[in-house]
Amino acid sequence: MTVLVDHSRRRVEILERAFELFAEEGFAGVTYQKIANRCGVSRTSIYKYFKDKDEIFVYAIKLATKNLSTTVKKVVEREDWSTVDKIRRVMRLTVKLLEENRVFLSVVLDYLTSLKSSGGDVRRKARRHTFGFRFLLTRLVADAVAKGQLRSVDAEQTAARLYCIVEAYVLNLTVTDAMDDKDCVALINSYLDELLPSEKESA
Repeated sequence: MTVLVDHSRRRVEILERAFELFAEEGFAGVTYQKIANRCGVSRTSIYKYFKDKDEIFVYAIKLATKNLSTTVKKVVEREDWSTVDKIRRVMRLTVKLLEENRVFLSVVLDYLTSLKSSGGDVRRKARRHTFGFRFLLTRLVADAVAKGQLRSVDAEQTAARLYCIVEAYVLNLTVTDAMDDKDCVALINSYLDELLPSEKESA
């Protein structure tokens, strides 16, 4: 009797087990063999789905952020919230995800450090994985300005500043541990409050 394998599910299972390993042992400490052992399959089986450890790591990050992307999409599609409220909610969801995955963030930092020391283009790699988020923020800010919900600000620069707060929080979670998620959300809300139009501008 032929056993049918759900390859999509098998791929996700490999990524889930690999994610656990990366969180436990760091990027450098994980080998292809360890991933295979954790999944209970041979190395050859893993190669059917991923070409190397780097690819597994990248896709594990994508899997970890997939739920956030789905939730963010629902937030953006809501018609009963102002665009500014949508920005606040998207930022809060992002901060929550970072807080929940702070151990894995240390692994990402370890990965980027290893990549840089081996001559890899860290900037290009980081931009590729954050472009969608930055683009979304820029689009939301531009929409809020167009609707008069924010002052006339440069959408791209404002989105970049919001993103910088997220970057600072990542550094906090992985290195300094100087603020918690509530502090970060308060900082974001304070910055957005400063961009709200005055009563005179709203009139």
